Amino acid sequence: MKRSLAVLGRVRSIEKRVARAEFAEAERARRHQEERVDSVVNAIDASHLAETLGAGGAQALYVAHEYDHRIRLEESLRRELGVLSRREAESAERRQVLTEADRSLRVVELAILRYDEEEALQARRADGRRLDDVAGVRWWRENR
Repeated sequence: MKRSLAVLGRVRSIEKRVARAEFAEAERARRHQEERVDSVVNAIDASHLAETLGAGGAQALYVAHEYDHRIRLEESLRRELGVLSRREAESAERRQVLTEADRSLRVVELAILRYDEEEALQARRADGRRLDDVAGVRWWRENR
């Protein structure tokens, strides 16, 4: 029984390690996507600032170009936000898988610990019975 629990414990440990690696990868992808979203937001802010600074004597072509550029950036922002949303969902799912793998490993570890404690208790009881038998024989010999 203990041997099968040990094998199960190793399997659960490997599952946890894999889940941790997948979660770490999902988190890296999520952080990378957040950086991309931030860069698009910064580009939009820079475009607004450039238009504000250059609006005094700006030519219509320049303003139209900036407006078109900003529209493309906002489309890109919506697209990047959609990707970020998917990555956040994947990261949350991977976190849940990791939590479940951790819980499964802990259950197996507790089962092994309980088995070891039960085994030690049985060994102590067996030793106690042997000592009782030896003491009984000694008493019987001395009081005969």
